[in-house]
Order: sequence, then C-alpha cells, then structure tokens
Amino acid sequence: MMAEDMELVRDYATRQSEEAFATLVSRHIHLVYSVALRQTRDPHLAEEVTQAVFIILARKAKSLGDKTILTGWLYRTAQYASADALKMQRRRQQREQEAYMQTILNEPAESQVWQQIAPMLDAAMLRLGEKDRNAVLLRFFEGKDFKDVGAALGASEDTARMRINRALGKLQKIFLKRGVDSTTAAIAETISNNSIQSAPAVLIKTTTAVALAKGATASISVTALAKATFITMKTKTIIASAAAIAVIIGFGTFFTFHKSASHYVQPKKETIPVKLPNDGFEFSHTNGSFVIDMDPMVKRTATSQPSAHIKSQGMPDTPDAFIAASNGRWISAASRIIYRIRTNSLLFGKHVRISGWVKTRDVANWAGATVQIVIGNGHVYASDDMCDHLIRGTSDWQKIEFVTDIPNEPAALVVLPTLNGPGDAWFDDFQIEIAPDDLPATDDRTWNFWSPDGYDYSMTTDTNVLHDGHPTSVIRYTGKTPPLKGTQAGLGKVVHDVKEYTGHTVRMSVWMKTANLPGHGWQILQPQDANGKILAKYKLVGSRPTGDTDWTLHTITCQIPPDTQYFNINWGFYGTGEMWIDTDSFKLEVADELNGGVFGQQKN
Repeated sequence: MMAEDMELVRDYATRQSEEAFATLVSRHIHLVYSVALRQTRDPHLAEEVTQAVFIILARKAKSLGDKTILTGWLYRTAQYASADALKMQRRRQQREQEAYMQTILNEPAESQVWQQIAPMLDAAMLRLGEKDRNAVLLRFFEGKDFKDVGAALGASEDTARMRINRALGKLQKIFLKRGVDSTTAAIAETISNNSIQSAPAVLIKTTTAVALAKGATASISVTALAKATFITMKTKTIIASAAAIAVIIGFGTFFTFHKSASHYVQPKKETIPVKLPNDGFEFSHTNGSFVIDMDPMVKRTATSQPSAHIKSQGMPDTPDAFIAASNGRWISAASRIIYRIRTNSLLFGKHVRISGWVKTRDVANWAGATVQIVIGNGHVYASDDMCDHLIRGTSDWQKIEFVTDIPNEPAALVVLPTLNGPGDAWFDDFQIEIAPDDLPATDDRTWNFWSPDGYDYSMTTDTNVLHDGHPTSVIRYTGKTPPLKGTQAGLGKVVHDVKEYTGHTVRMSVWMKTANLPGHGWQILQPQDANGKILAKYKLVGSRPTGDTDWTLHTITCQIPPDTQYFNINWGFYGTGEMWIDTDSFKLEVADELNGGVFGQQKN
C-alpha cells in the first residue's frame, strides 16, 4: 500500500529518512515544477523555484500538522516562491507570456482552451477557497478519484464530487469573465491533460539532494530564493493573524491600543500648514503581497524628501489578470501617519484641507489615500477614501486633496496612502491647512460614489432625466465584459450626528428609477457603534428595484439602539444596468408609530 504523504513527512521529520523524502520529491516535483513554469515562464527559473520549495519542505517538515494536505501546501509554497523569484529577477509576466507559450508549451495538438486558460489558471485557482482548491488539485492535477479526494478532505465521495463540480463552476465563471467561453467538462479535461509538465529527470535528483542538505549545497540564487520565500510565508502568517485581530476588536479598540505608538507625528511647535514628513509614515496593513518603504531614487522635486513608496510583488500586472487572481479587488496595502489635534491646536474646530502628491506606475487597480478624523474611543467622526477619483495606470506627480472638519473636541487626523492591486505608488508632501469656509467638504458626510469595481462604473449628474424638475444622480455599468458575481456600485454617505434618532424607530426614503438591472438594487441604513459593528437590521418596505422601473419612492425602517454612533446609508446595485437617485428627495425621520414606540419600550 502506498504510504500517505504526511506519513512520509513524519518519517523524514522524526528519523531523517532520506528514502521517505525522496519519495515525496518524486511524487510531487512535477506539480511544483508545473506551477513554477506557468508563473515564471522560464525553465531555468522554474527549476530554481522547485529546489527552493523542497528545501522549505525539508526545513518545515516538523511543523506541518497531520491534517495538512501536502499537495495544497506545496502548491501555495510554489506560488509564493515563484512570486519572489519574479520579484528578484525583475521579470515582467506580460512580456514573457508569448515567449513562454511558444517555446515551452508549443505543442501543435494542444487544445485551444488550454492556450486560453493557461496564463490565468493559477490566478483563478487562488480565487477558490482552500478546500475547493485542494479538491481540484487532487482530482485534476494529481488524477485522484472522487473517493480518494473525499478521504483526503475528510468527506464522503459524493461530497467530494459536489465540491469539485461547484469549484469547476466557479472557475468557468472566472474564465468567462476573461473571455473564455467553455464548459466545465472541457475545463476539467484540459486541466487534467495539460496542468502538469514533467520535470527534467536530472532535476529530481538535484532537488532531492539540495533539499536533504536543507540548502547547504544549493546555488546562491536558490538559497536566496528559499530565504525570501520563508520571509514571505512568515509575513503572510503574521499579517493574517493581525488582520483577524483587527476585525475582531474593531478599529476603535485597535486605534486606542496603539495611541501611544511612535507613528504619531507631533512637531515641537505647530505651524500652518502642518507638514507631515514622508518618513513619518509607518506600516498600517498589507496582505503580504506588498513592500512598504522609502524610495531615495524617486523625489518629486530636487529638494524633496525621498518618497514614501508602496510596491506590489508577485501579482498579475494587468487589470484582467488581477481581477481573476483576487476575490473582490480588496488586495491592498497602506502606510499610516497620525496627527493629534488637541484643544490648543491651531486646527481645533477648523474647516481643513489635507493635500498630498501621488505618482504611479502600472497601477492595474487603483492608488490613492484615505483621511479619517477619529475622536473619543476610536469613533470615526469623518472619513474620505477618494473612491470617486482614484488614480490608475501610470501617472506623473499629481496633487490630491481632502476637505473635512475638525470637531470641537480632541481628535486625531489619520492619513493612509494606499495601493490596491498591482503596481507602484509614491507619496510626497502631505500637509494640513485651514480651508476657506465655503470650500465644500469631500468626506463621507456628503453624497459620494463608491465601488470596489470603480473602473467598471460611472457616476454623473444627469440633466436629461429629471425628478421634480431637477437633475438626478445616475450610476451606470460601463464595463466592457460581463461582471463577476458581486460586482457592485453605490451612492452613499455617513450620518454622524444621530442623537435625535437613537432609541427611536426611523424611516428612510428616497426616489429612485432603474433600467436594465438583471439583478436587484438595494438601499441600506445601518446603525453602527464606534468600532463599526452593525447594531440593528433594517426592514424593507415594498420590493427591491429590479429590471426597468419608473420613479418609485423606496422606504426602509429601522429601530436605532441607544449606543449607535453613526448611520451608514447607501443605495446601489449589483452587476449591469443604470440607477437614477434623487438625493434631494432623501428623508430620514423619526417614526416610532411604526415599530412599537421608543426603542426597548412597548407602544401604549
């Protein structure tokens, strides 16, 4: 009977069995090599990645849990190592893709489907959940039957079959979004026939040898790659843990926890404008796919400081490939600087403008910044993420501005330069100044367009479609390809002054009109606490807008808990279509007669 993967790992970890490790290498080297080859498009670099992956396996064998699906672990490690190899070698995926397809996979009988999906296969696999990805790897990359897949996943044969079919359906939708119209059966067959490329025979021997030596006999480049990948894997674990903690404890507690940290920037003497030094920005968040540093080679002017810099690493460098690789577009990194505003500050209670400069290169999704005003125990008084004027592509230095108010109480002003997706972004010369009273605010207290898929939507004032004789706001899907599930856009704002509504039932209404909505629209009223927790659910009055509708008054009600700090309000829709919103018709009013009177009390 063939030994299970983790039995061999334990045998090597406890007894240093070279035979067990050699079996693991011969069993999985073709998978690792194939992933590396697709990612790097370079046979020599793929061999180095393969060696690095098995060096890492040898070093981490003792720490792998008994329930580890080794196929999945090696697959992800190969992707990490490939990304680091590309970063170290400064290769451009797009430039090498054609050469790769012609020289490495130049097989006349190869299916057209494989030629289309090969460049995006591994990116699409990342969009699957871990169990779905492991199921597909075991079934189509390793050729196991449904019974064996189920056993590996701790499930029945039928459950494994259903999971694989669902995963194939997800892959089909991802590929369809990228212009590949194929059946799940064809996708399954072409992956089975083409996903694994045989590694050179000599590579099996050399990989086993250098891995058993734990890299001592490896080349300098392989050793450096293994070290870099170790750091990447460790960073991803740390970041994932930190992100989970931040979600659990909320921004307010997180903010309070760090309020004595060094990233506060306070001058000895305050002058206007307040200049925020580039080297004052510190790590805020990233998912491990970014580097945040100072770039002394990029300066906006001859006398400028070195720029604050965020760079992606190992991610697809085109919009389509990035979308296929990311579940939603929320892969991002941000640095942070915090400026305290006390009662004696020249900014206390003022209308202020925060400005800075941004330069970008090959930004496939977007770059920009967020400004937040935080008071009390982490309560966000106002926020502006410039979601309606994000920066994309390659651009020279351009100025960005935010206009908001500092309340008449101690606060902190938080500036977070951000890069979402692949590319480079440089930031320089952020400063705070007092703004003219008549300069409109840009923060979330005003109506703002938002979308994680902003490149697929537009929001404008429509002077041709009127309601009650005045222009309306229209959101349109403008994407050139069918949207992925969950693609969405909306118009919204945050109501921070909610004292008159807390403890009561409120009614929110607005007039809307829609056209060509295949899905449905929504309207949202969410009472939230200082940490962003949603405290109550709203009730829809009537139906959601869908298809083509004339002007209709849409209403929802919600009982507002006493500890509510602000309302998150927005309207929008999923997928394609158009939605007109008359923001002038917006009403938010106390309506205790609807839901039993004051919150927590019975209606008389």
